[in-house]
Amino acid sequence: MRRILTSSVFAAAALAASVLGWSAAPAKAALPEEQLQQIAAKLAEELSRSCPHTGTMDAASFQSCVTKLSQSTTIPFASMVLWGGDQPHLRIKKRHLTRFAGDVFRQTYLPLVTFTGKYMIERDTTENVDIIRLEAYFRNNLPAGDYPYPFWHSAAKWDAYETMNQMSFYVDDKGRITIITRANKGSDDARGQYTRITPPAHVKDQWFWTDASGQQQPRVMLFSTRYQPNNPRLARLEDTYKTFANNMREASCISCHAPNNSPGAARLILLQTPLHAAGEINNVIKAVQGGSMPENEMGLPADIDPKLREAILSSAIAFRDELAAATAWETSRQPRPTVQPRPPQQNRTEAPATSTTR
Repeated sequence: MRRILTSSVFAAAALAASVLGWSAAPAKAALPEEQLQQIAAKLAEELSRSCPHTGTMDAASFQSCVTKLSQSTTIPFASMVLWGGDQPHLRIKKRHLTRFAGDVFRQTYLPLVTFTGKYMIERDTTENVDIIRLEAYFRNNLPAGDYPYPFWHSAAKWDAYETMNQMSFYVDDKGRITIITRANKGSDDARGQYTRITPPAHVKDQWFWTDASGQQQPRVMLFSTRYQPNNPRLARLEDTYKTFANNMREASCISCHAPNNSPGAARLILLQTPLHAAGEINNVIKAVQGGSMPENEMGLPADIDPKLREAILSSAIAFRDELAAATAWETSRQPRPTVQPRPPQQNRTEAPATSTTR
């Protein structure tokens, strides 16, 4: 059973509640109605202000959106969030979703969408969860390196992104956003001019590559986009990540933690790029220390060389420590730095030039 309140950032919450009968026999929910309405209004206002729907092919608007969201401290994401298609026919625990650190999602996935400011609030009493559904449209014509990975590796996934017109934010009883989903169940009325794109052929298992200009891609997932060039820990951070990634690859971990989800995990964890790995490093360390990672093809703890297991653990800890040091240096700089600007690069419709093994 669901009770829905529709609104806009430009409408008063009290008026909307009165018109739609929000106060009549409210469904059981985790948050008080007034608090939920405030969260929804602030979320819709900030996203439509930071990433307005000026057209999904507006490059300047995209760069502005990236910068504003990278600096945002008011969107109440949980430390870890789940993201994926809405899958309304399934209970939440059965849905196939990908886990991210909240800041990684905010800085690299959220800017790929524009927002109109229109929203509705839904209280799902079956799941006992509050949902804020925002009108949103996908930017489908960015350079390849501005996507965290080639979404077009799956034709169905690329179609789902291109046709989405709604993003839903699931709010827990502490007011934190824990799940975000995309769907095409909203309205296309505000979409405007929109051209469907035929993406390049995806090279199987190529999640990291070097383009024709020699730039590693996807650039949005490199440390150089998050940290300033003069960060004294940057070089060491790159080195410790490469050592960690190589050890993980030797244990066949990266192939299981990639976007194609070859194991068919219900909760996919991505580790194939520097920032994906950075967001999960504490969880990786706990899993390796506890013996639950790496896994074999059956999803059971793998029987690997103890020396390799120790190498994974020690390199993971070194990577975590350098990550903390580099981040601490950034946060000590005033004013707070912006995301590093995007250099000229190939158009997204051009295929990657060469593969890069890391």
